[in-house]
Amino acid sequence: MMKRQAILRSSTSTVPKHARRSCANKEAQTQVICPTGTLKLSACTNGMHSLKLETVAVMITSSKKCQEITEKRNGDINADTSRHLKDCIKWLTSFFKGESATLSLHRPALCPEIFNHGNFRSKAWCILEEQVKFGRTVSYGELAEMCGSPRASQAVGSAMRNNPLSLIVPCHRVILSSGKSGNYSGGTMNDTKIWLLDHEKTFKISDTIH
Repeated sequence: MMKRQAILRSSTSTVPKHARRSCANKEAQTQVICPTGTLKLSACTNGMHSLKLETVAVMITSSKKCQEITEKRNGDINADTSRHLKDCIKWLTSFFKGESATLSLHRPALCPEIFNHGNFRSKAWCILEEQVKFGRTVSYGELAEMCGSPRASQAVGSAMRNNPLSLIVPCHRVILSSGKSGNYSGGTMNDTKIWLLDHEKTFKISDTIH
């Protein structure tokens, strides 16, 4: 089994525009190599800011087990920020292994300055994360109804495209009403979306992931 490695490094650059506007705390960033490619994580002392797929794996593995994710630290990082990043790496490791242990894990803390805005996007992200669990899917229209706005399918699509926390806020579980997977990351990572959906179906974890 090939070993996967996560590289943790302190940085305050290249953060999402909405994060720069909403949170003045210093960020730290992590790059995690996972079966779908390279994930970039960022967090502050209050919690996670973003989790983005930066590069896609040349060949997405169909293995049922995720390679172990390890951590290599360069430089000093605030203890609280480091804890949030470690929690996220632990959560991701269980997610990609499809382990039932994930059920007992709390999802990584989210920075309230980033995610508690009270707008439609934030509402769609929260409802999706709370109600559409591992192995389940929902259509854009269904999620709009769950948000109390049954005609807001396009707004749901916009919220998914602008989701700063892939996997934790599982926008890959939002599919077309026809049952087809639909686009992922603006149509640039559709194979990754199909892999994620198949991955979750394979393990058939029916209980709640926190």
